[in-house]
This record gives sequence, structure tokens and C-alpha cells, in this order.
Amino acid sequence: MITTSEPTPLAVTAAARSLAAEAVSLQARITELRRSLALLDEQIGTKADTLRRLRSVERGEVPPAVLPRP
Repeated sequence: MITTSEPTPLAVTAAARSLAAEAVSLQARITELRRSLALLDEQIGTKADTLRRLRSVERGEVPPAVLPRP
């Protein structure tokens, strides 16, 4: 027969502190990932705008002088 003992208050406190530290670390990582995604979204938007302008020039809808210089 296997018996389990109740965790000591010290063990519960240590576990709670460990979990709190892990939560803080994960929240910081989430914030970092959100910033990275926002930056990528901005870069994708810029590339998409450039592609739309290039396609407009290809179709003769916009004069090439309107395009930004690389």
C-alpha cells in the first residue's frame, strides 16, 4: 500500500514561488513575441504595399516616378 503525505507549508510556499517566477518569465516571453509579431506584420504590410505599387506600374496604372526608391 502506497501512502502519500501532505506537503509541508514550506514545500507549498516553494512551489508557489516557483510557479509565480515561471509565470513572470512566460509573460515576458509573450510580450516579446507580441512585439516581434507586430514588427513582422508591419514589414509584411510594407512589402505588400510595394508589390501592389509594382503591379500597378506593370499594368500602366501608376507612373514609375511614384514608386519609392529601394
